[in-house]
Amino acid sequence: MGIFSRISDIISANLNDMVEGMEDPEKMLRQAVREMETTIDQAKESTAKTMAGQKMIKTELEKNRQQAKLWTGRAETAVADGNDELARKAIARKQEHEKLVVALEDEIAEADQTIQRLRHQLSAMQAKLAEAKRRLTTLSARKRVADLRSKVNEVSESTSPKSNAFAKFDRMREKVEMAEAQADAMRELGCETGANAALTLETEQEATSAEVEAELAELKKKAKA
Repeated sequence: MGIFSRISDIISANLNDMVEGMEDPEKMLRQAVREMETTIDQAKESTAKTMAGQKMIKTELEKNRQQAKLWTGRAETAVADGNDELARKAIARKQEHEKLVVALEDEIAEADQTIQRLRHQLSAMQAKLAEAKRRLTTLSARKRVADLRSKVNEVSESTSPKSNAFAKFDRMREKVEMAEAQADAMRELGCETGANAALTLETEQEATSAEVEAELAELKKKAKA
């Protein structure tokens, strides 16, 4: 594919169409930017070569113009000297250079058109490249923000009370608190049981003592009788 075709394809390309539906639009756009830069470099090189070639043609054109003028003078001199044969040769050489002048002028005109076309397309290409780079910068920034948001969400989920680590910790804490509560209850029940047992024993002892005293009094009464 020629340089003009590649430039035309890139200039007419729609950047939105290039990245739409792509799995990695940033990668696609970076590749497009690299291709644009390569094509621009090639276009610059082609333009420089065309301009250099045109400069050489202009030099040749000027030489042939000077030669045509020189042989015109020699033909006139030969005619003045009455030397028709020499005049004919001089005129033939003059005409050769004049034909070259016309051909070189056509080449220069064609080179001018090529250079103008290259410069115009080069300018459009550079504008397209600038647009692609702006889009790439925006796309890269959006991707970084999306990646950062994703990482933040991951961190939020990992530190959420519903996360596995925190759920395990909560379950362990609940078990410890339950065990402590049960221990406290057992201690409380133990204290209450001990107190009740002591009170019962004391009551029973008091009842037994009263019965003994009553029976003792009864025996003393019988003894006196």
